[in-house]
Amino acid sequence: MVVIAEMDVKKDARNRVTLPAVADYEHYHMQAFDDGHVELYPRVLAEPLISMRTLEMMDSAMANFAQGTVSEPVSGDAMLAALQTTRR
Repeated sequence: MVVIAEMDVKKDARNRVTLPAVADYEHYHMQAFDDGHVELYPRVLAEPLISMRTLEMMDSAMANFAQGTVSEPVSGDAMLAALQTTRR
């Protein structure tokens, strides 16, 4: 690894240290060790993997619900019974 920036920093009154503009990421994972050193690792938060088709279906379902176009209530008993028979 190549050092691209090096500086001395000081904690503020709330025990915070501000990262300089050279920090490329918004989120970091921090590890503090018993010898006093601290390591920061960049974190990239993943985008949710929901397809456009799924989102469109959800929008359609919510529009139908708002209009009162809904099916009869479904009993979960049949689903639980089916699950019980498949576990044997």
